[in-house]
Amino acid sequence: MKDLINIQQKLVPEIVEKMYRRFSILTTIAKNQPVGRRSLSEYMDLTERVLRSETDMLKKQELIKVKPTGMEITAEGELTIQQLNSYFNVYSDSHHLAQGIKEQYGIRDVYVIPGDTDNERSVKIELARQAGQLLENSLYENSVVSVTGGSTMAYVSEAMHQQPYNVFFVPARGGLGENVVYQANTIAASMAQQTNGEYTTLYVPDNVSETTYNTLLNEPSVIHTLEKIRESNITIHGIGDALKMAKRRQSPQEIVDKLQHHNAVGEAFGYYFDDRGDVVHRVKTIGLQLEDLESKRFIFAVAGGKSKGEAIKAYLSIAPANTVLITDEGAAEVISDYSNKK
Repeated sequence: MKDLINIQQKLVPEIVEKMYRRFSILTTIAKNQPVGRRSLSEYMDLTERVLRSETDMLKKQELIKVKPTGMEITAEGELTIQQLNSYFNVYSDSHHLAQGIKEQYGIRDVYVIPGDTDNERSVKIELARQAGQLLENSLYENSVVSVTGGSTMAYVSEAMHQQPYNVFFVPARGGLGENVVYQANTIAASMAQQTNGEYTTLYVPDNVSETTYNTLLNEPSVIHTLEKIRESNITIHGIGDALKMAKRRQSPQEIVDKLQHHNAVGEAFGYYFDDRGDVVHRVKTIGLQLEDLESKRFIFAVAGGKSKGEAIKAYLSIAPANTVLITDEGAAEVISDYSNKK
């Protein structure tokens, strides 16, 4: 693909540039639809005159439709974006960021979405859409998917579609006592509904005492769910900021002090780690453990935003080699120290 782009740029560079501009217009409309020409002009830093010519062509090709509320992408336009995504990933800065992170941490693959989820909700939606598409591409008949909680995972569940396979979704862990919308149980149920699949639940606290932990492990419903978690060959999860996750878990002050003392930056599956990836604290959780990931065929880690860059960076130093990271430019620049290399 890279060789093809290089040849095209040498022979007919204006065609590649024009294709990329129209591809960028399509993806910007898709992220912000419905969108008027003036707003689109501001998003893309192009004159309305140039956009009028380009959008008229895209409308003629039935890649977009124009409504009183603004321009929207058509089904044919969405398909065109999907077909050109891999082509222009090679052409864009985001691809270079992704390749650098992939090589630096030795993981299976990295996808970088333009923008920063800290600043734009549309970036988080696109991040979730990409993660949902990758997850759907990994599904097969009677596949079992374990999923964690969090706001990003909730967006991923909304981006999924009905599947031709029988798919079973299972929460990777118990609840955090947080907003029920963001609990793994809710997200597993939502993914099952979106894909016409099945699901089970794990109604146990995420952080329990030793006595309670041993008691719950003997509960039939818990045993059944844990069997499904072990059976899962696909895992999709988020990556948390250490102190924010401690607060969500309503951790005692001595735990918070411990995390601060050891400069904990990230959290995943109940493990808190510092900027070198060293585990500084582990919560007694019922469900998927970090060491269980090694046996999974597909692992999708989804997190974005500059504010999470250090947490993601720390996690990648301990992530299994078959991890696929889906993130955004805001986080990717922190992970790759891009801002310091400019």
